Amino acid sequence: MLRNKSHKELIKLSQNLIQPLLPQFHKGQAGKVCVIGGNEDYTGAPFFSSHSAALVGADLSHVICEKQAAPVIKSYTPDLMVHPYLLDLENPSLKIDDDELHRLKNLSIEEILESNSGVLTKIIDDLILPKVQTLLSKSDIVVVGPGFGRDPLMLKTLVRIIEEIKVLNKPLILDADSLYLLSIQPQIITNYAKAIITPNVVEFQRIAKKFNIDIDLSKKYSQDTLIDQTQQISDKLGNVLIIRKGENDIIANTKAVVVNSHPGSNKRVGGQGDTLTGAIATLVNWSNNYLDSVWGNKVELDADDAHILACYAAGTLVRVASDKAFKKYGRSMQTSNIHEFLHEAFRDLFDDSIFRLNSNI
Repeated sequence: MLRNKSHKELIKLSQNLIQPLLPQFHKGQAGKVCVIGGNEDYTGAPFFSSHSAALVGADLSHVICEKQAAPVIKSYTPDLMVHPYLLDLENPSLKIDDDELHRLKNLSIEEILESNSGVLTKIIDDLILPKVQTLLSKSDIVVVGPGFGRDPLMLKTLVRIIEEIKVLNKPLILDADSLYLLSIQPQIITNYAKAIITPNVVEFQRIAKKFNIDIDLSKKYSQDTLIDQTQQISDKLGNVLIIRKGENDIIANTKAVVVNSHPGSNKRVGGQGDTLTGAIATLVNWSNNYLDSVWGNKVELDADDAHILACYAAGTLVRVASDKAFKKYGRSMQTSNIHEFLHEAFRDLFDDSIFRLNSNI
């Protein structure tokens, strides 16, 4: 249904997913987004993802991060709720025996993930999961990966967190370092219908290699071939929705596909993908509210089309905001400049939801 529609038609359709600001709604009904990521070295990524979710329109935006990253992320803005629940092996509060720490550091990530190490399992079960579970249960949608890093304890914790999200049956978006984990253990989300992955070219190649699908980054593939590769991976993962980022974003599962070739910025900056992930989180959550007829709306799209449209709308929104930022700042453009234009881009594409209050929605 969607593949043959024009950009204008897709944006027009996606306007149906934009949740209006009705006076009877209470705080949280427009979205409670939880971003899990951030360590001592990478604090910008979870900030950009959660801040983007909030700027696009989520009511509540949380960050669960490594303990040492929390003061830094909190310093960026008081608008986000930052929770220092994660721990890495280097955290001094753990007091791991030096010999055991040395042994753990010399294990491969694969060995760490497959082992039933009493030390790491006890840390996760006793110190981390109880706090994380409480917040997960209150969230509408969860993003994992931005700024997560590849610390063994962090990645082992992430496996357990994803298991918990699946038990809670929450929508899940995997980005950045969680896609590295996926390339090692694809079974963590296989057949989980509420999972969405957002690989860039390198991340996609790494996942494809796990399934013995050869992709040469030096080769220029036709669009049909790129779509076929994307749908093959979706099939291997059990019809998981994939946003394959590139010059043209391919948004596909095994049943449907849309290509987003709307122009954006010529400047590529670190953090832009995190901004996209946050926008996807808010719009996918609204698409679920649309499917549940939360504002008394007619439901004329099925779940596959609604989710693909939400991802298309989020990608277009970030591309338009990036274009506006580049026109103002040129080569000096940074991700924070893109955030400056998210609301203006939103109004250009979808109109402000508040103006739909008295319309027939």
